[in-house]
Amino acid sequence: MDEWYRSFVDPGFRYVFSQGPARVRCRQDALRDGLNCVALAHLAIRDLFGYALPASFQSVELFGDARHFEPVPELADLRAGDLVWLGVAEPRVPLDEFVPRYQGDELLNFRDFPVNHVAVHTGTRAAGDHLMLHASPVDGTNALWPLHRFRDYPRYRQIYAVRRLRRELQRRPAQ
Repeated sequence: MDEWYRSFVDPGFRYVFSQGPARVRCRQDALRDGLNCVALAHLAIRDLFGYALPASFQSVELFGDARHFEPVPELADLRAGDLVWLGVAEPRVPLDEFVPRYQGDELLNFRDFPVNHVAVHTGTRAAGDHLMLHASPVDGTNALWPLHRFRDYPRYRQIYAVRRLRRELQRRPAQ
């Protein structure tokens, strides 16, 4: 089995919160300037499926995007490239009450958004658990974690959604 995600596990990738998909358009940008979890999700979708998501899709936009993504109803159905959205179990503002406030492209009330992180399913399992690729502020670089490890961190304790790029947008099958 081709382990596509191994090319993203490189200490040359640094986690930088401000380096989202609008700034990180390719692997070279990420290696030079760092990246955040949403930028990594964009790069992984492009590598796996040959599809470039709109660069303007930051965390809130990508999380709520039903035009490009469809829900994955069961964790048992996870496949390579599926996005797992994680966040706090007891948010300040419940997800259904969150209203984003922007100044230009900057989300001003990001700290109120209950969903704090996105990880990409690698398509493999390790010790019986789903192996996830993510840009990790804990590790300071891209990392592979079993899904259960996210529960150890209050910011990632709750799974809010699992989404898959719509089949009709996939230009090539996941490796």
